Amino acid sequence: MNDWQTWSKTLQEVLSLARAPVAVSYTDSPAENASTGRCRVCSGIFRAAAGEVLDLTAENSACPGGSLYLGLRPQPPEQAETLREFLINGEKLFSCPAAIHRSWALSKVKPPLGMAKHVVLCPLAKSELKPDVTIFLCNAWQAARLVSLAWYETGMPMECDPTGALCKSVITYPLITGQVNVSLGDITARKSERMSENELFVTLPYVHLRSTIDSIDRCGAGRAKVELPPSMRQMIEASGGEPPEL
Repeated sequence: MNDWQTWSKTLQEVLSLARAPVAVSYTDSPAENASTGRCRVCSGIFRAAAGEVLDLTAENSACPGGSLYLGLRPQPPEQAETLREFLINGEKLFSCPAAIHRSWALSKVKPPLGMAKHVVLCPLAKSELKPDVTIFLCNAWQAARLVSLAWYETGMPMECDPTGALCKSVITYPLITGQVNVSLGDITARKSERMSENELFVTLPYVHLRSTIDSIDRCGAGRAKVELPPSMRQMIEASGGEPPEL
């Protein structure tokens, strides 16, 4: 069993996750025992969180936007006007063509076109491949703990981008930047996947996943016992404050 497969059980138990963490791995080889039917990326994330193994390719990825953001195939130029019409007058998530162009031009990440032929989504516990990124579907409390665990070792400020399509914010952005990302998911994906109002996403690139596991027994967001030293209590009270509940 690979390390990350055992990590999945630990993370689910410590954080009380209702859904399995989802491993996303880029590869040039087909995944064994994977579903190869047509599927939208956002649906694939939820299906993987429920236990399925999915192998997305340029041929079976069923959403043009998702195919682009995963880097499986480019958007044909002749589809640009149709996409603008959908984003502005269909979804009504952009006000005008300038807003669409600005979101693309100023984005830190561009789709990883040509990086690999297959994008495998599956429960982390089942992943035979090392995950490039791991997606957590969680509530705000679980997200706060994950962010603190990932931040514990280095204390480096995180640069998150929750905007745009779900596939971009939960896969493309953390994949390309190597940064932890927190996303609410786009409105259309939340509706189509019938997401709970309390659910959101935290994505950890592999290096942060490993660091998170190493932090669990040392960090107060994990299993470490949290304490308020007497000196700190005295300082708070002396300044007229009230000691927090830890």
